[in-house]
Amino acid sequence: MRHLRVPSAETQDWLALCRSSNWLLTTAGVVRLEGDFRGIPLVEHAPSEADVCWNGHLHIEVEGKGKGPVHWTERLPEALQELPKDTWPSAYEIQGDVLIVKLEGPAAAHGEDIAQAMLEQLPNIRLICADEGVKGDFRVRDLNVLKSRDETEHTRTRVREHGHFVWVDPAKAYFSTRLSSEREKTLTSIRKLRADLGRPLVLADPYAGVGPAFPLLFAEPGLIDGCLAGDLNPDAVELLRMNVDYWQSKRSDGPLKRTEIICANALLWSDNPNLREQADVLLVNLPHDSLDHLPTLLPLLRPGNPVMIRGWAIREREHLSEDTDALRQLLSDNGANEIEVDLSEIKGFSTSKCFVAFECRFTI
Repeated sequence: MRHLRVPSAETQDWLALCRSSNWLLTTAGVVRLEGDFRGIPLVEHAPSEADVCWNGHLHIEVEGKGKGPVHWTERLPEALQELPKDTWPSAYEIQGDVLIVKLEGPAAAHGEDIAQAMLEQLPNIRLICADEGVKGDFRVRDLNVLKSRDETEHTRTRVREHGHFVWVDPAKAYFSTRLSSEREKTLTSIRKLRADLGRPLVLADPYAGVGPAFPLLFAEPGLIDGCLAGDLNPDAVELLRMNVDYWQSKRSDGPLKRTEIICANALLWSDNPNLREQADVLLVNLPHDSLDHLPTLLPLLRPGNPVMIRGWAIREREHLSEDTDALRQLLSDNGANEIEVDLSEIKGFSTSKCFVAFECRFTI
């Protein structure tokens, strides 16, 4: 049976990715391997070992590990198991020890039984929440607690990504594991710029949320020595402060020379003389508005040396080549030289739109 071989510390990250991508074989369990590795069972249609989605991790053939009930629905009361299978939600999301599920149609009347079955099936889950949509100015999830393993009902939790912990709270701030591989690409690109400049870099991320772009960057000695990070959501900024303090404490070469955590509209950052012309790298993750906001954010970048922007946006698939040209023109119109632009689709968003990543290197 084909398994994905991953370091033990990354097992939960890869399980989450495989589950969300429908690559996880649910009839078998994770296998313990030699050398502190684990094997995650894959379905037949999962991408081949050569696919870049696996980040170089090997696929191996090992005997599958049997499980008890293979799906939480098998733990429902017998009377409920007689209902049609499409009664029950087919997917859910896990952040740390919090499981989030949408209960629609007939399933909504059986929330407590569903939550109990899920707790019995998933021993690492503490809290089951129903996703009631989004609410408020910051469009955070409206979560209804269905059942707790230990009677606690708070939604603050920690996720582990690429071996690093991140404090999150799905009821207060947005966080997604789906850009996990993009965060590794950001690390690779920043390494190249650091090598070109011959010194540690300063990052600016005005849409940082809880800060998932940072743990890989903080952990690498000599890569960065400054971080300007913020968000408009005060709850996200509270978690961001906690995370930055934690990542700082784990740095092998000591705290960064400069860290600023800012709760403010990103479009006003360039009005602050302490933020203008400070960054070597600008991260822009506001998918519906990233490209429109760029002219206002460019003054944050340091003039006179190569700088870089990495960003993400939702765009019309048929116009990606025009977007690339427009992005190059936008930079030129704002005083950039020696411009290199790469814009490419990373996943679908709708029948006509896609989620893209763009990377720009230039001087001002």
